[in-house]
Amino acid sequence: MLIILMIFLTISSIMVLIVKRNKELFYIFGMCISLAIMLSGILLYIAKKGGISRELQNFFYFNSDLKLKIQYFQITLDQLGLTIAIGRYLFPLFLALIAFHYSLIPWLQRNYWVKRITIFIPIFLIILDYPDVFRFLTNNNEILKKAIASGTNLIIGFYIILSITLLIFEAYSIKVKYFQRKFILIISFILSLSLLYLLYFGQDPTQVYQLYLYENGIYYIKSVLSIPSYISIVVLNVILAITGFVSLFKYTHEQFNSSREEITIQRKFDAINTGTSVFVHSMKNQLLVNRVIFKRINVTVRQEHVDLEKLKDYIQTLSQQNENILLRIEELYRSVKTNAIHMIPVKLQDVIDCALERFSQKYPEESVNVDLEIQCNLLADKVHLSEAIYNLLINAQEAVNDFDPTVDEGVSLHCYNSSQYTVIEVRDKGSGISKKDWKKIYEPFYSTKNSNHNWGMGLHYSQTIAKEHFGNLRFESEEGKGSRFYLLLPKFNG
Repeated sequence: MLIILMIFLTISSIMVLIVKRNKELFYIFGMCISLAIMLSGILLYIAKKGGISRELQNFFYFNSDLKLKIQYFQITLDQLGLTIAIGRYLFPLFLALIAFHYSLIPWLQRNYWVKRITIFIPIFLIILDYPDVFRFLTNNNEILKKAIASGTNLIIGFYIILSITLLIFEAYSIKVKYFQRKFILIISFILSLSLLYLLYFGQDPTQVYQLYLYENGIYYIKSVLSIPSYISIVVLNVILAITGFVSLFKYTHEQFNSSREEITIQRKFDAINTGTSVFVHSMKNQLLVNRVIFKRINVTVRQEHVDLEKLKDYIQTLSQQNENILLRIEELYRSVKTNAIHMIPVKLQDVIDCALERFSQKYPEESVNVDLEIQCNLLADKVHLSEAIYNLLINAQEAVNDFDPTVDEGVSLHCYNSSQYTVIEVRDKGSGISKKDWKKIYEPFYSTKNSNHNWGMGLHYSQTIAKEHFGNLRFESEEGKGSRFYLLLPKFNG
């Protein structure tokens, strides 16, 4: 059974490295590798010690032939004990580091010495259990040996309890469902690894150094366990392994898809960038010519035998359409062209008011239900950020109008803090987004609406602005029930 777990941990570690290289994934990789190292040492230790029943042999090695091959693997007891010690003490270290990484408790963020001490203690324990150091310190002192064993167990227990408490507290504190689901996937994998670790961490390296002199009190060495106990252990290990693997697979799959979608969108945008700029420039020139023509028509209406009122109505309509097309092309050109973002401290209320003002100009008879839980400053470009929020509000209102224009309070805007973000959330009770469109909605020029009136640039522009502000744009949607868009901006304490 342990062999399967080692293979599982090795595969998990490789998956973590393939997906992306950042701090959290490095810590998860460290947890997987350290647990695999500890289990490898335990497998070798059990095989070399011998004296286990056939049931235990099948539990650990499947058959006696494999057990014999492992038993005669060339490694000294000192090397074997040190291998177990390294895996045993590094796992709680990486667990604590990932818990500190996710935790937003101000005290932990301010006091960097806590992290340094957290790193120092496991390294100190590895040095303490180094064969030569251990023998020099204990010198056949059984009381000191037992004190070291008890002390290390207490330290490991403290690391595990503190880390899991911080992770659960952080999961409870997350308000954005998108991040909460993502975080639960990570926690599920971390908890499954931790439970696997707790099943076997009781293997003290000192028991290996003194193979026949030091009392063995570990449950998996004793041959007095009943068959149901073996089955329970097997079932527990399998459940934990499957839970961890599925959680990590979902997380890595989500990370991979997110990275791939961003690359795909960027390539599409780069490919059309030059052509679109040329197109916009040509269209602007043509429309400017049309504007001159309209002026000439205005002159001709003064001639005799002309239905002036009717012609003026036509002219006014065409002129308005011309201005609208010019405005849309300017917006398109502004979205395609690389613009400088000038970020300065601005009030969140001012940004929201600016977006709502633009919204009311387009939909004077509609209202947005606004809920500002916070009053804070943002490091932002007020014009661009309010434009991004405006686009989200317009999309939400159009979704409501297409679905059910009679819905009261169909669009709402909420602002609050969640983890390290200031969240600007736009909700609607409109038609929602079908799953087949989820991966396409941020693509430039993609729209499920009438292409004569919608260029499909709104969400792409909003996402671009979010990233320019070192944030992101996420969404949740269910067809027929509405959507939620989360504009996530880093907290600013200025």
